[in-house]
Amino acid sequence: MHASRYSLPGILFHWTMALAVLLAWGGMQLAEALGRGPAKTMVVGTHALLGLIVLALLLPRILARLLGTSPGPAPGAPVWEQRLALAAHLLLYALMLLLPVSGILVALTGRVPFDLAGLATLPNSLAGTGLRRTVKEIHELLANLMLATIVLHVAAVLWHAFVRRDGVAARMSPLRGDQASASARRGVTGTSR
Repeated sequence: MHASRYSLPGILFHWTMALAVLLAWGGMQLAEALGRGPAKTMVVGTHALLGLIVLALLLPRILARLLGTSPGPAPGAPVWEQRLALAAHLLLYALMLLLPVSGILVALTGRVPFDLAGLATLPNSLAGTGLRRTVKEIHELLANLMLATIVLHVAAVLWHAFVRRDGVAARMSPLRGDQASASARRGVTGTSR
C-alpha cells in the first residue's frame, strides 16, 4: 500500500536500528583506541550486543515494511534513480543480516569464549578451524560496505531535503506528517519557499 510516509512501526524500527548501527560503529572506533583490558572487552561486547539487536530487529522490520504503509518512488524520479534507491535499500537490508552473522562467526572463532558485556558468553566452538582471520576480514569488509552505503543513503536524504525539497526526507521522520513536511520545506534556514 502506498502512502505519503512510512508506517509508525517502520519509522521506529528504522531509527532504532540506525542508532544501534551508529553506536556499534562508534564502539569499535573506541575499542581500537583502547589497549587490552576490561574496558576494551566491555566495549567490544557492547558492540556485539548492538549487532545482535540489529539482527533481532531485522525480521520485524521487514514485516513492518511489507505489511505497513510505504510511499512509492520519489515524485518525478527517473527510473535509474528509483533503481539505485531500491538497490541501496536492498543492500542495507542484506548488510543488516550479513554483518551480525559474520560478527557471530568472529566470536565463535576466537581464542577464548566471547564476553557479551557481562550478560552472556558465546562459546569459541570454531576456534580450531583456522577461519578467524578470514572471518574478521569479511566482517570488516562488510562494515566498510555498510558505512559507504549509509553515507550514500544520507547523501540521498539530504539531496531530497535541501535540493529537491520534495518531501521524500519527511517520509521517515518521527514527526507527524505535517510537521515533517513543513520542516523539509523550510530547510535549515527556517525560511519558506
